Amino acid sequence: METLKWAWGYVTWPVARAAEKAPEIPIRTPGGIYVKIAGLLGASAVAALAYAGHGKSNSKDLEKRRQTFKTGAQIHIIHSVAFLCVRNSRYPALTASLFLTGTCLFSVTCYYTAITNNRSIVMAAPVGGITLMLAWLSFVL
Repeated sequence: METLKWAWGYVTWPVARAAEKAPEIPIRTPGGIYVKIAGLLGASAVAALAYAGHGKSNSKDLEKRRQTFKTGAQIHIIHSVAFLCVRNSRYPALTASLFLTGTCLFSVTCYYTAITNNRSIVMAAPVGGITLMLAWLSFVL
């Protein structure tokens, strides 16, 4: 047993010695509220894309509605990933607010219009699109 301990120490000694000399690098935990929100947005976007991806329709009206839903889901997932970059902006709270508001306005309008075929709130989508453009431009500030 003593020989085994000696052999193990002999084998691991160079690694232990190198570890002692290695500089400590602080590990910055990525996360915070922005990453959690991005996770929730991403999960809901994947669910929406899965919903949009299933089922084909014979009627042009239903196919158009499915395409509207899919467009909303695509914008949703793209901006869920973009939300991960919010921490790198100069004004993260502003950028996060714009991304969240724009994504909700655009995508939820598409979802609602596609599911109900009610076009009464359809003008909220362009407002959401403009808000998303402002979110992207907030990285320039």
